[in-house]
Amino acid sequence: MFDVIPRVNALHQYGGDVNFDGGIRLAFCEEAAPAASSFRNVVLRCCPSVAFTPDGKVSVSFEKDALLPPEGYVIDANGDSLTIKAAAPAGWTYAVCTIRQLLKPDRTERTMYVTFPCCRIEDSPRFTYRGFMLDEARNFFGETEVKRLLDLMCLYKLNVLHWHLSDDQGYRVESEAFPLLNEKSSRRNDTQVGGMRSDKFTGLETSGMYTKNQIRQIVAYAAERNITVVPELDIPGHTSAILAAYPKLSCSGEKTDVPTTFGRLGRSVCPGHEENYAFLERLIDEWCELFPSKFFHIGADEVAVAAWKNCPACAEAVRANGLRNESELLTLFINRISEMLLSRGKFPIVWGDKLRRGLNRAVSYEAWMPLPKAEVDAQISAGRKFVVAPYDFYYASNPYCIMPLKKTYKFEPTSIRRKKSGDAGIVGVEMPLWTEWVYDRRKIDFNLFPRLCALAETAWTAPSLKSYSDFRTRWSAHKKLLDDFEVGYAKDKLTDPGIVARRKGAFIWKTADQYDEVRKNDL
Repeated sequence: MFDVIPRVNALHQYGGDVNFDGGIRLAFCEEAAPAASSFRNVVLRCCPSVAFTPDGKVSVSFEKDALLPPEGYVIDANGDSLTIKAAAPAGWTYAVCTIRQLLKPDRTERTMYVTFPCCRIEDSPRFTYRGFMLDEARNFFGETEVKRLLDLMCLYKLNVLHWHLSDDQGYRVESEAFPLLNEKSSRRNDTQVGGMRSDKFTGLETSGMYTKNQIRQIVAYAAERNITVVPELDIPGHTSAILAAYPKLSCSGEKTDVPTTFGRLGRSVCPGHEENYAFLERLIDEWCELFPSKFFHIGADEVAVAAWKNCPACAEAVRANGLRNESELLTLFINRISEMLLSRGKFPIVWGDKLRRGLNRAVSYEAWMPLPKAEVDAQISAGRKFVVAPYDFYYASNPYCIMPLKKTYKFEPTSIRRKKSGDAGIVGVEMPLWTEWVYDRRKIDFNLFPRLCALAETAWTAPSLKSYSDFRTRWSAHKKLLDDFEVGYAKDKLTDPGIVARRKGAFIWKTADQYDEVRKNDL
């Protein structure tokens, strides 16, 4: 088996190599032009002396095969030819990603050359949604870092960036309709550091916001890599930053600052004030203009609905709509926002901390908490879709003592259903990176790699072909590739800690500085 991550689904080795030393004759159909250009760049990055000429010894062709799956591809390399077939641009993109991992640069005394193994690969993904979530509401990283992560996502055939851009501690999208979101919600006076129970702060203002033009550029950059950017406007809870700018949106109207600490803060947009829906609709219109994705995440998790009991407007909304309690008022809120999105051609996603009675069937759940399996099956039978992102297996913000690599790799997404229910209703998987305790690229890389590679294999490869020992072997070979990309991945000694280290780490992790792991990685 070749050292490809995610593992390819069908491979036949002919033996020997295609040697590009004699030059390359490159041919491609119009649809494959971007992938052909990427192939050229990949080869030249490995070996700058390779010549692309009309009389090159090796023929490389990108061809269309409409019978292949939309994201599938075929690579056939033998003798002096390399043929890449796909039905759509995504397939050629992923073929080039596989080629990038298999190119072998080498050097003799006189020259440097590059080869590709003679083989036939037939490959296509298990799930259509293969996601990574970046939280920039807590800590802001900027355009350059997001594009770097998009490049790494593409390398491992991930196709959804779930971009968490609003939360209690920050709002990161330029707004022309509501300028106070730019002036107040995008900055906070200080930031808690050192862990959940720490009393330490930076003493510095934290700020950051993407202009509309920057967002358009990032969305276009992602699209070139077959990545869809799914935005998240987290409402009605996790809205302290928005409420700091527009306090009238809350139940009390109390004026507050953008929070400097983390955890569940309990403030929310009031679902009882009718004028709040007009505000949110106008805000949603701004976001829809920036993000062409058919999916739109609205959060809707960890809402302190009990606080709505003390709000006269919420109490009246419960009565007027014939609801039993404030929990049903949250469902009503989600349905109203969902109708706004559906009317704009968007399919809403919410965090699935529970299954809600009466929720619009067009709303998909992102399953991050354990849910009753029989109810999940019933929801799927009724047409509901699920993205699987369990916090104890896929939350990359967890330390390795809580979430070892092996635990992430071995998780089976269909386990949210009853046995033998299959993949139906599960559109895919996602690895969220919450950034309360992640301040820089060093921590991003340490927490994500090799975990993101493990998730990518679950998302792409048939379950029957997965093997953790085989993955670890391939991962060892991948370290050199990530070294070339200057990725600061976690070392093996930390990714799968022993039972003693796991118990000790799990006991102290809420009080520990989350950068202790990274410092050990540097030793």
